[in-house]
Amino acid sequence: MCAIFLIEKASFPLAITLAFIAGTAATLQAGISGQLATELNDGIMAALISNIGGAIFMSLFLFSPEVREKGKKLYRDVMNAKFAKWQLLGGVAGAVYIATASSTVSIIGTGLFTVVLIASQNVSGIIVDKFGLSSGLKKGFTKKRVLAALIGIIAIILSVSEFKGKILWLPIVAVVVAGLAVTIQFALNARVTHASNSQVSAFINFPMSMFAVLITLFFMYLFGKTWPTWPSQWWLYSAGVLGAIVVYLAAATVRNLGVLLFGLVSVSGQLIASIVLDVVIPNNNINVGWALLTGAGLMLLAVYLASDVR
Repeated sequence: MCAIFLIEKASFPLAITLAFIAGTAATLQAGISGQLATELNDGIMAALISNIGGAIFMSLFLFSPEVREKGKKLYRDVMNAKFAKWQLLGGVAGAVYIATASSTVSIIGTGLFTVVLIASQNVSGIIVDKFGLSSGLKKGFTKKRVLAALIGIIAIILSVSEFKGKILWLPIVAVVVAGLAVTIQFALNARVTHASNSQVSAFINFPMSMFAVLITLFFMYLFGKTWPTWPSQWWLYSAGVLGAIVVYLAAATVRNLGVLLFGLVSVSGQLIASIVLDVVIPNNNINVGWALLTGAGLMLLAVYLASDVR
């Protein structure tokens, strides 16, 4: 337990490693949720399982007196209108992401999913920074950021060209929406972290996400939805723990590395892991060829430019 809290005081090289692990874990989470969704024939139920696992993992933070005290302070601030309630809804955006990942990865593969997701995050992140939604600090459009958005679009076009047969646009559009949701989630989490700490911010995500998913499942049940027998493979239920690790490492290591470096390193982990997964577990709808690999490389360049390094 102590090791979890020491992460926030990690040395610079260790923080770099943890950021890479966060990116890799994000890709693994999406892949495992996608496989569970295939077994259940339902991405929303897979999202609920992921959220349950994450909530159980995050409940470990409640053993810390500091976390409980910070949580109480945040609660008082909300009740006294010092902190807006809508800023606690990052987990709802997280529910959109994990439900989309569960439903689309098995269709378009982890490589294309990751390229499209990051491209969407890139563009929406530029807009979020323009209006200062995450920290209150506004960052205007620059030539580098506009170029990054264009390169991201080219990366998607290249990656999509690896489809076998008819291109499946609906899941791709869904992933674009998921990328926007992730950006909103990170922006709201940053506000909660500022008002409390990274553990409280990470913990709050999962109850909010579970609430949104449960409402969706309730209406699906009312309209006659049923679910098959639960699969027996234990690893299919590990996505939630991976998601919790991603959320916490993102909140904890950004303090040490800054948003720029964390973004570059974690995206590297995401892209590398996604390509490896598509090689190890081939997808029937997409090849892993020069176009997808080039698209992944261009996407990393786009993230670098969007960070507006001078």
